Amino acid sequence: MPLRALSLALLLLLVPLAARAQPGQAADPSFRVVNNTTKVINEVYASPTNRQDWGYDRLGSEVVPPGGRQIVRLPQDGTCAYDIRIVYQNAGAEERRNLDTCALVDLVVGGGGAAPREARQGNASFNLVNQSGRVIEEFYASPSTAQSWGPDRLAEAAAVPPGQYQAVRLPQGECTYDLRWVWQDGQAGERRGVNACAATNYVVK
Repeated sequence: MPLRALSLALLLLLVPLAARAQPGQAADPSFRVVNNTTKVINEVYASPTNRQDWGYDRLGSEVVPPGGRQIVRLPQDGTCAYDIRIVYQNAGAEERRNLDTCALVDLVVGGGGAAPREARQGNASFNLVNQSGRVIEEFYASPSTAQSWGPDRLAEAAAVPPGQYQAVRLPQGECTYDLRWVWQDGQAGERRGVNACAATNYVVK
């Protein structure tokens, strides 16, 4: 009996310790840098927007060659708002401010140089990110100057379930697009005059 009582006491002591050792998992702010430039990316800095400094190079000893990609791991401490700085091998750099990295899959840099993406023309492709809670079955992206919606951009891919994303490849040249998405139940949403060349991800909520 004393041995059983001792075992029970130890069990009651360990239960709250185990509960404290397994906190709820926070959103993951990590993302992937996709290098669509002709230059090597030497450094990537990701700093919470409320900090005054850039911190350390998240690539460490790695670099991202032209056409390459590299995952940037960030701590899951509840912080999602980050400023990002990309430094190229020739010392050129670009910055993205106040990004919600918890909703970011790929950070695409590219178009042929280190200028901000907003200043470049022609790279209108982006990721369609579904945060709507419903399956997106069709997606249309039509230049704002066009008279029709054109083809379903998901025709050659599966539908986009909630919490997933799908790359939307658009032709070079035009940047201003009208967007339309159709959920599985037939309801639809639209957004007009989107600067697709300035978008890495387009989030449907």
